[in-house]
Amino acid sequence: MERALSRKIMGQQGKRDLQSFLRAHLPRLEQPASKATWLKKAGRIRRDCLKLLLRGHPPELLEEKPKIEWGETLETGEGYRIRKLRYEGYPGMWIPALLYEPMEMEGKVPAVLNPNGHHAGGKGMDYKQARCINLAKRGMLALNTEFIGMGELRADVEHNRIGHLDLCGVAGVGVFYLAMKRGLDVLLSQPHADPERVAMTGLSGGGWQTALLSALDERIRVVVPVAGHSPIWQRVGCVSDIGDLEQDPVDLCTVADYDALTGLFAPRPTLLIYNRNDDCCFQTRRTRKSVYAPVKPIFEMLGAADRLGFHDNVDPGTHNYEADNRSQLYKFLNRQFGLDTSEEDLPWEEEIFTEAELNVGLPADNATLLSLSQKELREIRREGRKRRGPAAARQRLKELTQMPVFAKVRGERKGGGQKRDGVEIRQWVLRLDDSWSLPVTEFVPKRASGVELIVGDGGRRNGAPLVRQSIATGRRVLAADLLGTGESPATWQCHMLLGAAGQRPLGILTGQLLSLLEWAGKGSRRTVHLQATGQVLPVVALLAAALEPGRVESLTTATLIDSLERLIDWPLSYSDVAPLFCFGLLREFDLPDLIDLSAPVALRDASRGPLRR
Repeated sequence: MERALSRKIMGQQGKRDLQSFLRAHLPRLEQPASKATWLKKAGRIRRDCLKLLLRGHPPELLEEKPKIEWGETLETGEGYRIRKLRYEGYPGMWIPALLYEPMEMEGKVPAVLNPNGHHAGGKGMDYKQARCINLAKRGMLALNTEFIGMGELRADVEHNRIGHLDLCGVAGVGVFYLAMKRGLDVLLSQPHADPERVAMTGLSGGGWQTALLSALDERIRVVVPVAGHSPIWQRVGCVSDIGDLEQDPVDLCTVADYDALTGLFAPRPTLLIYNRNDDCCFQTRRTRKSVYAPVKPIFEMLGAADRLGFHDNVDPGTHNYEADNRSQLYKFLNRQFGLDTSEEDLPWEEEIFTEAELNVGLPADNATLLSLSQKELREIRREGRKRRGPAAARQRLKELTQMPVFAKVRGERKGGGQKRDGVEIRQWVLRLDDSWSLPVTEFVPKRASGVELIVGDGGRRNGAPLVRQSIATGRRVLAADLLGTGESPATWQCHMLLGAAGQRPLGILTGQLLSLLEWAGKGSRRTVHLQATGQVLPVVALLAAALEPGRVESLTTATLIDSLERLIDWPLSYSDVAPLFCFGLLREFDLPDLIDLSAPVALRDASRGPLRR
């Protein structure tokens, strides 16, 4: 039995299905027919993308002026000072920052926003200090802003907790966007900041912030992202480029992928910097084709071909913003801002401070991504959920989960049948609309009566104990792998890509399970008994029973949580149960609602007892 359940019958088909599905739902940048066509499209993308990023947030937040609290000033004696500050990036969430300010300033001077990336040291990293010191020594204002989850904000090191906000119907990426946008507001509020000479640059997560904010906020006049972004369609075949959830936010590609967002930089001066042997992500050989090549014609069409640059860093060529990349920045700013400064680093090694010396200090109750989601949960509990009739509730569930309905479901036998101890064993691959392939192992005892379908987070190979129990009852038993289990691979990062493509993994899983139930029940005079184990598939099974209770005779689960609220209460990690973080679901439905909708299906959980007899 264990051998039959562990047998691989699909080869690489599951992987091919996933990649084909993603590529079909991830658009590539189409070259515009004319300048007027592109400018009209660019305006629409900016408008729609901002609307998407700020779903569920108070609309007035975008235009609110930043609250700033100034701290001590570090006098360096080297022609510049460092002013500590913190600003409210999102209500209750204060962001520490450092303003590198030339000692001698007359009139307006260039200003550079330097967001930090994925380095634990945050704003204290030596390469970041080196860059900001050099910018200040060249007569520019340099604002070094902390990245959520790094440095003094390390309480939020798990960026994927924005999924908890998504679950509540509040776009978690919006917190990141507003925090970086507030940083730009702070920089431009400085009396000497020249609004006509504003640049933004950063590495890694700082490069991502540079790309996203520069695409949507035209106050940034010069754009220099370093190893921070590539189109999501390119990431399908490259796991190392996928990144965290904020970099692949839900539904982004229904508006625009990062190739189109990079096109929004035009006609502003842009220098794209990537590293040839990057040991993190976004290597030059990939991004030259997926980022630079698609946007080059747009710059040319707008008469700005000479404003687009691309640098392939080979020294050291790893994930870096070291001397060579900084030199490229200085040369580019000299040309764009009309400066005449050294193209190499000015002295900085003896001027850096320790991480502790640069600490700004934060309120004891500074908000985190988790605390913000807990606040939303309290609001949901206080307001309650809208009551709907069964038909309306099921329709709304289908809309929220974007559950597909597969019109063509066919089973294909794989190999010859086997017989063990009077039980016939058959292997199947179930094909759903030429989109998904699901492996199924079938066990048919003599004089079988009734049908049992078994699914679990661990895949069918872990289902042997349940299969034995079900065979002992005389039922025909089917064990199947759904998306993300067994032979149908999909990591939590793949679920992120599905979400960014405008899909809902929870809906896909539910649609797959309902198709399995329909297929399993054919030829049987009774509906199917369903068993689901793990943390994800019991919820999927309950959702399937709630949407179509007529297909299920009984549902037995193992470790079914009592409420989706536990994802936030405990909290559960996005990477462990990614499909459950379905955008907006918790605001409108919880598991007790699904239990009510699943009537009259008999429900039982192995750790909770009978939920309905």
